[in-house]
Amino acid sequence: MTDFFTELFQHISPAAGYFILFLSAFIENTFPPIPGDTVTVLGAYLITTGFLGFWGVYISTTSGSVAGFFTMYLIGARLGRSFTKTKFSRWIISEEQIDKVGIWFSNYGFGIIAANRFLSGTRSVISFFSGIFHLKWWKVLLYASLSAAVWNGLLIYAGYQVGVNWQLIVDIVSQYNKVVIGLTLLGAGYYFYRKYKKSRG
Repeated sequence: MTDFFTELFQHISPAAGYFILFLSAFIENTFPPIPGDTVTVLGAYLITTGFLGFWGVYISTTSGSVAGFFTMYLIGARLGRSFTKTKFSRWIISEEQIDKVGIWFSNYGFGIIAANRFLSGTRSVISFFSGIFHLKWWKVLLYASLSAAVWNGLLIYAGYQVGVNWQLIVDIVSQYNKVVIGLTLLGAGYYFYRKYKKSRG
């Protein structure tokens, strides 16, 4: 995938490059397997070559991240609590637990949104449930923007500093994401184990 994007950027205009950065950041927030962070770091390297400008890369990736996050928020808001009453949802989590999650989001939701860019693999889930529990849209937009601005700023700065060795930053971010995803899966596994034990008891 990395080789594909590297080759692609060699055959397009800067305007198309900014659009690809925006699109990859947008999709990564709606379909997490898409390597949005990788493309962002690659964009940082292209700043060093003079092909792209710093502000163009920063604005396109940050706006793409926020647009993707807010899109999932709107989908969650549109579905509302009706989604939590589906058979699929109730198989995963009970109505009582949904109410507890709602209270939890009411108390800590904006803090979670502020940290969402640092929580790989959970970004679209956070935005989706922020919509389901109808957190204030302007605060969601504000905290999502702050989170994306800080995260993308760090990635772009790191990628710019290492230049041709930008793949090193991708590897570091990949290892970080694996740890976060691993901890998330462990937490989910423990949750389902307890749910199973309770149903058997």
